[in-house]
Amino acid sequence: MAASSSSSPRCPWPDLQPELLGVVLSRLPSHADRVRLAAVCRPWRSNARLLRPLPPLLPWLALCDGTFLSLPDGAIHRLPAADDGVSVRASTGSRLFLVHGDGRCSLMSPSPSATTPVPEAASWFQGKPVVRKVVASDHLIAALVESKNSETAKVIISTRGQPWDTTRCSTMEWAEPEGGLVSDIAIFKGKIYALLTTKMKRYRQHELRILDDGHEQTIHGTLPGQEAWYDPNSTEFHLQRNYLVVSGDRLLMVEQRISEPWPRDWGALKLTRHFKVLEATDLSSSGCAHWTEVDTLMGRALFVSQGCSESLPASAGGQSSGTGVEEDCIYFLNEKKGSSQPGLAFLNLKPGRPFVSKINGGNCENAFQDSGVYNMRDRTVMPLLSETLVASTAGEGPWSPTWLFPEP
Repeated sequence: MAASSSSSPRCPWPDLQPELLGVVLSRLPSHADRVRLAAVCRPWRSNARLLRPLPPLLPWLALCDGTFLSLPDGAIHRLPAADDGVSVRASTGSRLFLVHGDGRCSLMSPSPSATTPVPEAASWFQGKPVVRKVVASDHLIAALVESKNSETAKVIISTRGQPWDTTRCSTMEWAEPEGGLVSDIAIFKGKIYALLTTKMKRYRQHELRILDDGHEQTIHGTLPGQEAWYDPNSTEFHLQRNYLVVSGDRLLMVEQRISEPWPRDWGALKLTRHFKVLEATDLSSSGCAHWTEVDTLMGRALFVSQGCSESLPASAGGQSSGTGVEEDCIYFLNEKKGSSQPGLAFLNLKPGRPFVSKINGGNCENAFQDSGVYNMRDRTVMPLLSETLVASTAGEGPWSPTWLFPEP
């Protein structure tokens, strides 16, 4: 080999064949490693852009103090533009929606770092409302906000004719109806969907409101029969969260069941016991859609949080390696923070008590102790983070933990 190398010209690293570069990229376990590889030289950066699609990676965790934790390596990242004088930080999936200290609004892509201004959104946050969620696409951006002086929420929607054309846009507002709770919003096939939950006598009704071109359309969908989790003889309180998640060509509603012992102990750790996934079917039939329970995610996994919920295709070998996205699994966050959590529903099983009401959250300490991975096949829950990582992410801050999906 020594004789061969001395008589033959050396092949420089920038000339590494794209096929070999693709093998290396596909085996890197984190977004940060993929970015570092592409930053080595211009040929590698150009070839890395052509090597698509790459196996999906686990997302980042946006932490309370404004930093970001990448999985599974546990590296901490700080994006200066994401916490320097920022009053609102919301994940829209692959980008961050930011409200800066001077009132400017922008969308920032973590990799590569690029910021796009959103001028018309600056007026949305006068009075500093509680921002529960922001969703965005090339033509739409919508914010679910709640006034600090009222529990009534509203959805603010901006529509553009061309992708991020700030010269032609229209804005509308949709107020949460009395007696209903907007649990979540999502963009599905170019339209804004709002999940509205209303209390009935012995069950909850979930409606989809389509907010399109300033016109509201209601799609009713009642869970069949008695609410499955209602048991008057139970000795536990149940907290429930509802999420809207776009998974491929399906719109899913995810119900998370969190239990705590009775008598109530506000300091006790609340544990997630179960998830239920339902698909909104027959959406094309005006007012005739149904919720259909599903037992498979069809080769995908779900990542749910109040601030951002997404679906990713499962990684080949992800379950065996423990570093990829596992099929038919739901990744969830505890999401404790110092302010109220409006999207959290409280299910009281004791006679003579309200059936559903809103509650307040705790602080950010040990925010990830009840964050985990729920396997829909065997209905087991595994911890999301190791004890070491839980301890390292327990810092205090103004933000709610959520998911961020940097583009590779």
